[in-house]
Amino acid sequence: MTELIRENKFEELKGELKSQKEFQIYTYLSDILDGKTVHLNEHSFTPEKYQAEFTEGSKLYQALAKSELDREQLAQFIKVVVELAFTMGLHVQEASLAAMSHGVPLTHAEHIYKIDPEIRHRIQELINILKNTPEQEKAVANLSTAKAKVTHAVDNTLQKYEVGEDMLQLAESYEKVAPIEMVVPIYQGILSDFECESVRNSSGLIPETIHVDDRPEAEIAIFNEAKIHFERITGKTLEEPNRIHIKESKDAAGLVQSIIDSAFESSEAETEEEIEVQEQPNRSAEPPVQSVSEKQGLLTKIKRIFGKN
Repeated sequence: MTELIRENKFEELKGELKSQKEFQIYTYLSDILDGKTVHLNEHSFTPEKYQAEFTEGSKLYQALAKSELDREQLAQFIKVVVELAFTMGLHVQEASLAAMSHGVPLTHAEHIYKIDPEIRHRIQELINILKNTPEQEKAVANLSTAKAKVTHAVDNTLQKYEVGEDMLQLAESYEKVAPIEMVVPIYQGILSDFECESVRNSSGLIPETIHVDDRPEAEIAIFNEAKIHFERITGKTLEEPNRIHIKESKDAAGLVQSIIDSAFESSEAETEEEIEVQEQPNRSAEPPVQSVSEKQGLLTKIKRIFGKN
């Protein structure tokens, strides 16, 4: 089919599309080439084939965009493909919620819905094309929404910064088509999710507190970009906490080590106290002392927070 498109043989293409029954997307393209106006509903595509239908539709559009096809017909076809992607994203979201209700991510629940690992990249390919296409801002926003929904459904297979990149893309695409009131919460969510753990867990009552920042550079970049956009669209300036990045500052590394050493010494001291209490069973009136395992659990948590193994 792509060869017929490259050669602009649209009559032959219509015949080929009508002879093929594998994908419903062929029928919609054939109708558009016949000059018909098409409309989608909840029964236009079957959920089991959403991803395959979208992939095929995206390939056809990429070929048609380089052809001499009437631009109105091309615009109508991409509208079908984008609406399909949006519906697919909603279905994936619902399937993910169903899987999580059973305590597992969607990637471990293929009996509920099987996700093609490449579908995110295919959506992104189309986004990249439409970003450079006039009057396709709404299509980009809808595709970005679809990708974000898929991303959240498979986030257990992704790096955190990859999720952040998709959320940034969603917010930036919404800026062009939606009220600012809809965009601000997206940036706020990114800022919250990508702030360092020390700041997130802080009460904020002591502004001069030094926060050890153990975030990877990719996550810091997501946070900083979201901050720039948030301040731009709101006109507000966010107050920066006093952070020291553990990978860039010897002082921070020393601070972390001193915290761990202190916790370890405290753990050892209180463990000795526990042994002493156990040797004097008649002192039952004293408050119970935490077990060794509880102390080790505390130390492990502190090490995990500050990036120690």
